[in-house]
Amino acid sequence: MDETPDATPPAPHGPDRPADAGTPAAASTPAAAPRRLPGRAALLAGAAALALVVAGAVAVAVTRGEPAAAPTSAPAAAPTPSPSPTAAPAPAAVPAPPSPEALAALPLAFFDAVVPELLDGGDLTPTNQWTIATPRAALVALYASPSADAAPVATFGATVPTLNRPAATAVWGTSPGLDGGMVLVATPARNATPGDGGVAAAPSATFAWARAADFTLSPATQSVLVDNASSVISVLGQDGAVSAQEVARLGSPDDPTPAGTATYMEANYVDPSIGYTQGQPIALTGAHSPLLAGYGGNSALTAIHYYPDPTGSSHGCVRVSAAMTQALATLPVGTPIQFT
Repeated sequence: MDETPDATPPAPHGPDRPADAGTPAAASTPAAAPRRLPGRAALLAGAAALALVVAGAVAVAVTRGEPAAAPTSAPAAAPTPSPSPTAAPAPAAVPAPPSPEALAALPLAFFDAVVPELLDGGDLTPTNQWTIATPRAALVALYASPSADAAPVATFGATVPTLNRPAATAVWGTSPGLDGGMVLVATPARNATPGDGGVAAAPSATFAWARAADFTLSPATQSVLVDNASSVISVLGQDGAVSAQEVARLGSPDDPTPAGTATYMEANYVDPSIGYTQGQPIALTGAHSPLLAGYGGNSALTAIHYYPDPTGSSHGCVRVSAAMTQALATLPVGTPIQFT
């Protein structure tokens, strides 16, 4: 707080063949025997032979007249019905964009503003989405809910007031829906001031839902982590790789550095008028002091900056070396920042 700005087929069966009819063998007659008429036995034998021939013919006739047995086939299996395709649920609706006039009438969420409808860490659990959101218009609407019927409560600008630099923010949650759904973004405004209603502390950072279609979304390759317990500041990749790290000087119990919150890099600039920074870039965060309503005429916004004295504590800002300020200056605006 040492510094803040100005104000994607079976074989066929053939007929049975008849058996060949038998022919009885001729009876042998003794040479000396006189010729006799056939006796009863011979007649019977002849009759029997004739009967065999007739029977054979009948058998042939009957057999040839029979049709071939029809092949037996297994009953056809009933077809298994195909399941009907299930239609995908329609994407959830998102709020309609407000008119330019409605946008202009809403409060601007900037570092000196207090917008009670904005959300804080007590309302939700911000989760780093490793995404930077850059407004597509001069003003975009912010909402306290991702519901389709939510009314806008504030706006986020495409530039940082007083610094006149392009603005971008970090995405800390998503809600799927039409046109990309909604994104939960960090804002630079407060939703309460320390001391309001006799409550000494106030949330250090605030968040709001916004239409994803209102932003250009790009990946954040790195983030900044300020560990209050160890006073260590680190620049980390999504895989946890550390590209820069050092012990920093943080605030005191009376003027604490924000803790247990998430925000983003609001701006990174050089201000020659602030002597103690000695021309080193200042990384301005979107978080405020939890106990100070103001500092030095501003809203006690937390910065990460150079300070020549490597000892002592700050008034809530994060004092770092010149090398760290240079490392931070390589990060794009909208880079996510976490204070543990």
